[in-house]
Amino acid sequence: MANAAETPQAAYQTALMNCLMLMARTVEDTVNRALDAVCCRNQPVASQLANEILMVEPHINDMEMVIDDHAVYLLHLNQLPAEDIRLVVATLKITNDLERMGDLAVNIGQRVISLSQMPPVEAPAELAPMAEAVRAMVSKSLGALIFRSTVLANLVLESDDVVDRYRDQLFEHLSAGMMQNPGVVESN
Repeated sequence: MANAAETPQAAYQTALMNCLMLMARTVEDTVNRALDAVCCRNQPVASQLANEILMVEPHINDMEMVIDDHAVYLLHLNQLPAEDIRLVVATLKITNDLERMGDLAVNIGQRVISLSQMPPVEAPAELAPMAEAVRAMVSKSLGALIFRSTVLANLVLESDDVVDRYRDQLFEHLSAGMMQNPGVVESN
């Protein structure tokens, strides 16, 4: 609730940040569900997690539109100091990235559902540590946002390199497996 002395503009900025935090937490939860689903994709719970992701994604899209509307309204006021303008513009960029993360979680969920229709295979060794690195990266991102911490933001950048290395190792592992055993790869 807005402070009685708070201006309508300040109340709108507070609402903008609260909406952004809610969206960030929702996306973090969705990404975690996607990672859980892919890491346990041979178990019945994986499809349930994937379906939960599909149900939440439209809500994430709605949150992006609400935040965008709040941000545009604040910019339209033409009374914001430069620091607040930077915050509003950053919010617009962040919501776009969060929405994209939600879309990627949906893509993972859809793949988990399609993989559940195939014979189970052992997960590559790189998958679990990569998933944990992604979880940590998303958590640090949210912390950097909440606390406006450049230290956490820099840790996120370093984490990105770690996740990229896992991705490259995973790709090499899967490519080598497909070359050694081409019969397990469908032609379509």
